[in-house]
Amino acid sequence: MLIRTQPGTSNRNLTRLGEYSARMAAGDYDAVYEYFAPEFASHTTERVSPAAGGADLRPREHEYWRMAKTAFPDMEFRVDLLLEVDDLIVSHWTLTGTHTGGPFYDVPPSGERVTINGTAILRMQGGRVVEHWGGPHCMYGIGLVRTVGPGPHAAAPRPA
Repeated sequence: MLIRTQPGTSNRNLTRLGEYSARMAAGDYDAVYEYFAPEFASHTTERVSPAAGGADLRPREHEYWRMAKTAFPDMEFRVDLLLEVDDLIVSHWTLTGTHTGGPFYDVPPSGERVTINGTAILRMQGGRVVEHWGGPHCMYGIGLVRTVGPGPHAAAPRPA
C-alpha cells in the first residue's frame, strides 16, 4: 500500500482509518458505529438514493459490508493507496472474491471471481468519518458484467 501525507500532518486520521479497515476486514461490521459519526453524510448516497438523505447512513454502510461478505465468502479487501491532507483522506481500494454466496444487490451468485475497485474521499473530524465523496458502487462490478450482461449503465439501443 502506498501512503502519502502532507508535511506536518499527524497521521492520526490514517491510523483511525486503518483500525476501522482492519475491524471490517475481520467481519466486525459494528465498527462503523464507532468510526463513522452519526451525522455522517455521503454525497454518493444523496446522488444514488436521494430518499436516504438526512438519515443516519451508518446502517447502510453496515449492510453493504454484510451483503458483500455474504455474496463473496472468500472476500478480500485491501487499500491500495491512502493520501492524507489536513482532515481529508483519499483511499483507493479493491475488493475481490468469488460470487458463490448470496446476491450482490440484485445479481444472483455466478460462481465467478470478481474484482471491484473504487476511490473514496473521506473528511474526518474528531477521529470519525463525517463526510464521503466517491463514485457509486457498481452493482455489477468488474467480472460480474461478463457473467450477467452489461448492467444498468450500458448504452440504450438506438432507434432505427
